[in-house]
Amino acid sequence: MSLLATDNLRAALLVAACSAAGFAFAGLAEVSASTLIVVCGVLVLSVVSPIGVLLAGIASLPYFYRPVDIAGQQVAASEFLLLASAAGTLVHGVLLADGSFPHRLVDLWQRLTSSLRFPLMLASITLMVLGGLLVAFPFDSSQRAESLREWRWTLAEPAILIGLLVWHRRTPSLAKFVAIALVAGGAIASSHALADFLLGGGVSVGGVTRIAGPYPHPNALALMTIRITVLGALWALYDPRVRRYIGPLTIVLFVAVAATFSRGAMLAGFVATAIVLFNAPRNVQYAGGGTVAAAFGLMVLLARDRMLDLFSGGTGSLRLDIWSSALRMIDDRPVSGYGPDQFLYAYLPRYVEPTAWGERFTAHAHNFVFDFWIRLGIIGAAWVSIMVLLCLLTLARRVRDTGEPRALGFAALVALTATIAHGLVDNAYFSHDLAMSCWLLAWLAFGTRPDVATAEGEIDIARAGVGRSRLYRLPSMRQPHR
Repeated sequence: MSLLATDNLRAALLVAACSAAGFAFAGLAEVSASTLIVVCGVLVLSVVSPIGVLLAGIASLPYFYRPVDIAGQQVAASEFLLLASAAGTLVHGVLLADGSFPHRLVDLWQRLTSSLRFPLMLASITLMVLGGLLVAFPFDSSQRAESLREWRWTLAEPAILIGLLVWHRRTPSLAKFVAIALVAGGAIASSHALADFLLGGGVSVGGVTRIAGPYPHPNALALMTIRITVLGALWALYDPRVRRYIGPLTIVLFVAVAATFSRGAMLAGFVATAIVLFNAPRNVQYAGGGTVAAAFGLMVLLARDRMLDLFSGGTGSLRLDIWSSALRMIDDRPVSGYGPDQFLYAYLPRYVEPTAWGERFTAHAHNFVFDFWIRLGIIGAAWVSIMVLLCLLTLARRVRDTGEPRALGFAALVALTATIAHGLVDNAYFSHDLAMSCWLLAWLAFGTRPDVATAEGEIDIARAGVGRSRLYRLPSMRQPHR
């Protein structure tokens, strides 16, 4: 067995073991002997394989809303596993690395400084520092603890995540295992939601029962699973080597997304489909368009009132009211914003529209640009606008180059674009699972290094029947004119 195969097998076993521990940890309701056993086991595993524990944390992201109480603190499995992986990485770098102790410290410092050269690392640190400064001066000082909590969940911990991915970037097949962990975790949560529905659970809204699973609301499940569905579906489409195990997981995800009856998820799915069909043969475009139309017709048949009632008092009208309030909030504090997790405390007493009173306890603006502006001020709005522009420009370039050779990278880029589309009408970032998954998609799309491309499951899409790449015919790839 080759070294790479051995590493992959070891990583797979560790992911399975850590995921089992992580989900068990997430399912515990209170401190007990079992909790302590699981915690100690994960800490030992974090020293054996920090990457395995990190992947387990990624897989357990959908169970963020099922935390356990430890010493009076609510801690989710994904948080605990992330911090355990960081601790294990530090132990490896300081205590278990080769050379003398001073040499290890120098090497650790050099690796830390070199990691700062990565754009994603700098972007995550910038957002973390900006949010940290605003936590010190929130709109409602009595809610500073809530502001600090959201900063930890959505700004600080994603920076730790990116730091760990950059640190371990040369690990063989890291990108592939990150994507597998993300898809597998989403499929487990989707299976949970579907099983709950078959047992009589779910949320009855507008004459239809919608699934939620481990999430507090069907829309929350849809927000997380649609981006993972797009990632898994396109990865399986463009890389035949992963279809046998990613394909079935994606089918489960697709069924769960459909059973949420989320119109925002339908918008995201439509955008992803349109991107894929853009350069497809004409007959494939017709078949894809017909499939989308048939799927929408089926959704209308199953939930007519929900699908068609948008602006006659439905959620579309509520969105317009909330957006109107959000714009007034921005107009009052355009530069500084209100701080992390301060939307509700300003919106409810001052800005809620009478026609939106039924949604007076909403905690976000249902639009990611408004959310960044209200939470992080004009700098946050500029930051997210630049990130979105870079994403869309990169997508436009890669769509024109129909043979883009990085199947997983392209799938992540389309999933990130679908997330942007969904975020126009709902929360796209400001919860722990959404923030972490956004950064994971960004890392898969932009952060993997070319020198480990062949080890990370990347493939020439032309061999999968998509068409010959035009990448090497770009002017920048030609020999200079003489």
